[in-house]
Amino acid sequence: MRTRLPHGRSVIGIAAIAGVVALGAPVGLAQQPQWSPPPRMNLKVLPETTDDRTLIATMRGFSQGLGVRCQHCHVHKGENPDDLSTFDFASDEKEAKETARTMLRMVAAINDEHLKGVGEARAAGELKVTCYTCHRGEMQPLTRRPQQ
Repeated sequence: MRTRLPHGRSVIGIAAIAGVVALGAPVGLAQQPQWSPPPRMNLKVLPETTDDRTLIATMRGFSQGLGVRCQHCHVHKGENPDDLSTFDFASDEKEAKETARTMLRMVAAINDEHLKGVGEARAAGELKVTCYTCHRGEMQPLTRRPQQ
């Protein structure tokens, strides 16, 4: 069953911002020659109408925001983790994939509900909170102030 966010536009906004952040820095995917993702299957948070460019940019944004590679969330069936044709992107086998979906819903709620009316108005598609806001390129975000 497909889970729908009450504010579908925010998920597209998250995808757009992740893409803008990701366009400047190659992370594995940029090194692949003429690869395009397989037909979208099992999308539960991102809209099923998400185009290839937005989908790839969103995944790059996750990679950069958390400092991980594709195999963190997606099942890899081959020997070379840089060969994207050997991934089972639709599989829900990895717990990290469901965690990512939960975090997408959380970021959408923060931006659409909790920060509504706080500070300056955002431009269309602009987010105040992204994966990088907390993770800062690390898989586990710091939850305590570092000891000095």
